[in-house]
Amino acid sequence: MAPIGYFQRPNGEYVLVHRCLGCDFERFNRIAGDDNFDLVLALPLVPARTSQDMKRQELQQWFESTEIVESE
Repeated sequence: MAPIGYFQRPNGEYVLVHRCLGCDFERFNRIAGDDNFDLVLALPLVPARTSQDMKRQELQQWFESTEIVESE
């Protein structure tokens, strides 16, 4: 897992986004009190998302890929 960016939740909480280098799975981790906040802000700002958003996106991609196969 590698940090790819951060976003801020509506409640003001900052969240790190880590992505698996092998399968592109993403995990979201809240910023801890002992994290270097300057390093967090040096990462790219990414759109806010939830695990449910990611599951919906994966499901949509799967449906799109099966439609292509069915129409061939």
